[in-house]
Amino acid sequence: MSVLTGHSVVKYFSLPFNEVEIEDWAKAQREALAGPVTFGQLFTTAGCSHRSKEIMEIVQIYAHVPTLIGCSASGLIAGHQEIENEAGCCIALYHLPGTQARAIHLPLDTFEPTDRVTKIRAAIGPHPEHVNAWTLFASSESIGNEAWLPDWDRATEHRTTIGGFACAASDDAHESELYLNGVVYTDGAVALGLEGAVTIEPLISQGCRPVGSPWTITQAQDNVIHQIGNRPILEVLRDTLEGMSQQEQQKASGNVFIGLVLNEYKASFGAGDFLVRNLAAIDPKTGAVAIATPLRIGQNLQFQIRDASTASSDFELHLKLKAAELADRTIYGSCLCDCIGRGTSLYGVPDHDVSMIHEIYPDLPIIGLFCNGEFATSQNRTLLHGYAASLGLFVKRC
Repeated sequence: MSVLTGHSVVKYFSLPFNEVEIEDWAKAQREALAGPVTFGQLFTTAGCSHRSKEIMEIVQIYAHVPTLIGCSASGLIAGHQEIENEAGCCIALYHLPGTQARAIHLPLDTFEPTDRVTKIRAAIGPHPEHVNAWTLFASSESIGNEAWLPDWDRATEHRTTIGGFACAASDDAHESELYLNGVVYTDGAVALGLEGAVTIEPLISQGCRPVGSPWTITQAQDNVIHQIGNRPILEVLRDTLEGMSQQEQQKASGNVFIGLVLNEYKASFGAGDFLVRNLAAIDPKTGAVAIATPLRIGQNLQFQIRDASTASSDFELHLKLKAAELADRTIYGSCLCDCIGRGTSLYGVPDHDVSMIHEIYPDLPIIGLFCNGEFATSQNRTLLHGYAASLGLFVKRC
C-alpha cells in the first residue's frame, strides 16, 4: 500500500470569510497537484453555508475545477483536524490519473416509490456500468429514510457507494444544502461517479457494541416492534438492563439502541454485525418501540450501547484490514463521513478518528464531514448506518 502524494489536497478555511485567501489557495493548487483537477469537494458549517455559491465559483474558476460536489455539515474534517465547533468550510481537490467524474443532482421526485429504479437510472445517465463507484450526499429533511437505497443499488448496478445525509445549513435553518457545480439544492441528493482508472474502496466501522442476547422479531408492523421472542420488546429491554452491572447500567442510561443483524446466516454476532438504529419512539402502555427502518417478522436484533472503546478498537481493526487488503495498490486520497455522534462527544478527546487513520496511513490527505447518517456499501448492499465512520479511499483499480 502506498499513498501517492500530490494527487489530493485539503484545506480548511475558518471565518471570517476571506475571498482573497481562497482565491490564492485555489491558484496555488494548479502548481501543487500532479496534474489537472479531476473533481473537488466542498463542505460547509453553519455561518459559512450562505457563501457556498461564492466559494464554488472561486474554486472552479481559479483552480480550474470541472466538477465540484458537497453539502452542509454539522462539523468538518480536514487533514489532521476534526473541526466540530467552528464555522468555516473545507475544500479538497483531486487529480486522479486516467479518471473522469460524472456528477448529478437527483431531484426529490426521483425518490418517489413509483418507478424509482427507472428514474434514478435516467438521472445518473447512460452506461451505469462504466462507473466504478459513487459518492452520494442527500437531504435528510426531504428523503430522511433508507427505503430508496435498494433501488439506488439496482440503478447503479450495485456499484460501491460512500457518503451521508447532510446537516442543516445554519442554526436557524430547517434545511440542509447540497452543492453541485455552483448550484445549491435543498432537496433530493447529489452524487459523483468515477469512471476509468480509479475507484473507491469503502470502509465502515460501527460505534456501538451489543449487549444481552440476540432476539427474533415475532410481532411488528412497518417500523414498529411490538414483540421479540413472543414478549413485549420493552419488557425484554428492561430485563436486559437489569441483568447488567451497575457500571454498565450507567453507561446505558440514555444510550441504548437497536441493532438489526446484517447477516442472518452467522452463528454468533459481535460489534460491526449490526445496522444500528435509534429508538425513535417508545409506547410504555403497549411496550412497543419504533425505529426509522421498516421491519419484518423473523428478523433478528440485539440491543446496543454506544461505546468509545468498542468504536476505537473496531475502527483500528478495519483500518488495518483494509491496509493489508490494499497492500499492492496506490491510494490517491480519501473522504471520511463521520456520524455526529462520534468526535469528542463519544471519545472525550478531539481528532480521534483522523489520528487513528494517520497512524496507519501516515501521508493520507483526509477531507470529510460529520453527517446525519452514513452511507457505505457492505456485502454488495448500500446501507444507511448510524454512529459509524464511513471512509472512502480513492485507489487505483485492480
